[in-house]
Amino acid sequence: MLSPAAIRDNLKGWVTTHLSKDVNDVLIEELGFVNRQEGRSVDMTFRADLAVANGRLVAFEIKSGADTLKRWPSQCDAYFNVFDEVWLCTHGRHLEKALEVTPKGVGILVADDLGGLVLLRNAKPNRQANAYDLTGLLWREELDALCEQNGIVVKKKETKAEVRGKVSGSVPIDSIRSCVLACLKDRKGG
Repeated sequence: MLSPAAIRDNLKGWVTTHLSKDVNDVLIEELGFVNRQEGRSVDMTFRADLAVANGRLVAFEIKSGADTLKRWPSQCDAYFNVFDEVWLCTHGRHLEKALEVTPKGVGILVADDLGGLVLLRNAKPNRQANAYDLTGLLWREELDALCEQNGIVVKKKETKAEVRGKVSGSVPIDSIRSCVLACLKDRKGG
């Protein structure tokens, strides 16, 4: 049975062949992000096993044969708050359950024990990303620069969450997405 790391390596090859069309596209392993949780004072933390920044933000969740799909519904909801496309790369043993619990807009790839990947369903564009959660991908310095570009006054003593609130309430989501894509590429030297 292939490990999640081995599946990720195969997935990176698939992404490079099928989704990544430009030398400036960036593949990011283990991209952490946060979602605001209603009724909670602390944001929930999540991690995309693989993400692609290539004019859009694409996230992949990997479920190896040793994993379960127990957390997948909440992970999927979190991905929809941030990413433009969401994919599940699952081992064949989880396929029946994956089809039951995965929204139709999520792309599905099936991994086998020999390293193969089969495209079962393409991802559809996600239109439910929210600006506040998208700003969670930015570092504080990047948020401050975005505020300056948009004439938003921030004080150093303000928390990152407060600055994220100002940005998400004032800057169009497409501008936030463009900033996030540029910052992710800059961090990875792209």
